[in-house]
Amino acid sequence: MGDFFDKERYEWHTIVGTVRVLDQVYSPELENRRAILVYLPPDYDSSQQRYPVIYMHDGQNLFDQATSYTDEWQVDETMEALSRGGYPAIVVGIPNMGEQRIDEYSPFDDPAHGVGQGHAYLAFIVETLKPLIDQQFRTLPDRLHTGIMGASMGGLISLHAFSSTARSLASPV
Repeated sequence: MGDFFDKERYEWHTIVGTVRVLDQVYSPELENRRAILVYLPPDYDSSQQRYPVIYMHDGQNLFDQATSYTDEWQVDETMEALSRGGYPAIVVGIPNMGEQRIDEYSPFDDPAHGVGQGHAYLAFIVETLKPLIDQQFRTLPDRLHTGIMGASMGGLISLHAFSSTARSLASPV
């Protein structure tokens, strides 16, 4: 696990709770590497409990003002409060790849914006990232305890993931 939160580059951080970094996770589907941020509930290290998992796009914006594009989304503060209320969960933050963000979050080809890589990005989450997270952390790996969410283009690719899942559930085996 690496240090996504470069202490020499930033003098202050706004992270609350425990965020671990899986450094340089390789995506064979997208042929790139990125750090993956994993928020753990407050009692993770002191219990043997298994937790639901939420996969979130634009991971650099979720937990820390120092790494956020504009303002951090305070997902860590929200999850700490939810845990105190009896709703603990793991959050997996998937940082975007900068200039490739629109391509990765779009499932559609667009003459003005290029080839959508959304299907490959979702394949990365399902076929590479989720198995890695389920192996390294105490998750509840079933569909009922797994969520995906994002904002803007991250919301679009999340809706596409739900739509793809709904289609696969509705198709005959």
